[in-house]
Amino acid sequence: MKASLRLLMFVGPVTLFANAALAEEAPPPQPTAMPKRTPGLWRITTVAPEIGMEMNEVCIEDGDSIIGALNSSCGAPSVTRANDRVIVTIGCGPESKRDVTSLLFTGDFTTWYRAQSKATAGTHRSGFTIDAKFIRAQCTR
Repeated sequence: MKASLRLLMFVGPVTLFANAALAEEAPPPQPTAMPKRTPGLWRITTVAPEIGMEMNEVCIEDGDSIIGALNSSCGAPSVTRANDRVIVTIGCGPESKRDVTSLLFTGDFTTWYRAQSKATAGTHRSGFTIDAKFIRAQCTR
């Protein structure tokens, strides 16, 4: 048997095994806690089709939720981590007409973060992007 054929017979199965190992899916996202921001003054810029661009300085207190208050028709948010991203999914309303919002968060949450949202309410689809930057620990201007 020629050396090149012997090498192909050896390399072929090894290559197939290596490719199969690489083709395996990454592990699924893991459940995690909601991102927490550093308390203090934040500059929050929101861009959405319905409002255009809006910038506000907001005082964030310890324990403030990054997703805001939910109404009583909303289920508990599903929070998962995928590498350096946090994905939050919220469903509100009756099961037959559930409104779903998914948020993708990135950032360190101590000095900055970004939230990208996709919302579905019946046949209406929308979304927004938030860029937030920590300004200082004191909220007084």
